[in-house]
Amino acid sequence: MLAAWFALGFAPRAKAQLIQNEFPSDIPGYTPSLSASVVNRMLLEDEEQGVEFNSFVFRPTVSESGGYNTNALGVPGSGSALADTSASLRMNSDWTRDALGASLGVNNEHFFAEPVAGETTWSAAIGGALNLGNDTATLSYSHVVQDLTATDLGVAGVVAPVPYSVDDVRASYLKLFSRFSLTPAFDFQNYSFGRAGGAVPVNDDGLNHQIENGSLAARYEFSPGDAAVLILQVARAGFGFQPVSNYNDYAVFAGLDSRGDQLFQYRALAGFDSRRFTNAGISVNTPVFELDTVWTPTELDTATLTGYRSLDNPTSAFALNQTVTEFRLELDHELRTDVFLRADIGYGLSQETPFGAGVTSEQQRQVSFGLVAFWNLNRNMRASVSYSYASGTSNGQSNLLSRTGFSSFTDNTIIIGITFFE
Repeated sequence: MLAAWFALGFAPRAKAQLIQNEFPSDIPGYTPSLSASVVNRMLLEDEEQGVEFNSFVFRPTVSESGGYNTNALGVPGSGSALADTSASLRMNSDWTRDALGASLGVNNEHFFAEPVAGETTWSAAIGGALNLGNDTATLSYSHVVQDLTATDLGVAGVVAPVPYSVDDVRASYLKLFSRFSLTPAFDFQNYSFGRAGGAVPVNDDGLNHQIENGSLAARYEFSPGDAAVLILQVARAGFGFQPVSNYNDYAVFAGLDSRGDQLFQYRALAGFDSRRFTNAGISVNTPVFELDTVWTPTELDTATLTGYRSLDNPTSAFALNQTVTEFRLELDHELRTDVFLRADIGYGLSQETPFGAGVTSEQQRQVSFGLVAFWNLNRNMRASVSYSYASGTSNGQSNLLSRTGFSSFTDNTIIIGITFFE
């Protein structure tokens, strides 16, 4: 997924801390979305050959792009030309039973008029799957270095980008009983936040925390590719410098996972999440859901609708406990055998639960729109041009800051890029 986003030429401004979305679908242990759109198929098919060495396949990718962003810092007057350079390398085993995959990617974004808005991010992951007859065991590790920006959904009190890193270790074991399966899993994440640049550097290490998450997924396949799913989750988070944010979390999801029909595939889960902030003495209880659908009316067109509602982890010193809801609709079309088009529209809402009497909840809303065209120049080179629009508003008062939330922002970005891959 990391290489795919680089090739797109733009990235959505509203991003959640979803580690599994940072890696390609062939890293064992990191489960992606359905990703069956014509554009995603084009990206995967063109890169599937790679370079073979013994029983491994290597897929390098390098891209360079440039353009203009009208609002690099989320405040008026911060427009700037930009240059974006990225490279990635994926490795996968070519074994018949077990699997081993790894990914390494780096991205540098430079704003010429606003250097403080620049970001250098990178990620690495490795994962393996062991086939044990009808059962499968997976073990994986990843390290992600990213930045929080003022235009990210659910982030308040940020001007210059705030660097942070995530170390993630996860293990699972799928036990198959004919049509019924059970999958216990464990996930540990360590978040470390750094110091933002700018005229007044701010250290956000108070956000450092660890999350331990255990889950049990039950799946019953009532027809080939179609199944009922039940998921139970228990999580605990600890904040060394900000213990008011410590919590215990309990969630349950139930729904359907249908992938047997080539015309319409979907995963729809709904449930309930209860989070108790142990040191603050408050609880947050809310319905939650996850939706991932792909409609393929013709071989040349797909419509992909994704959405979720969840209790998010703290991503800003001024936004502690939020309920985040996001939807995104993507329309893909194969104009010619070597030209692909994508349009997307998104909506995001974050709502902060108040800590203490007399403090109102801060809300942030974002809408986004994007257009991108890909042109496969040859089997190793792809050009792209894109336009993206994002607008955000916030109101209410943050829990830890005696002032109203940020004013609205509008962001327009035009990018032209070229990608080389093997």
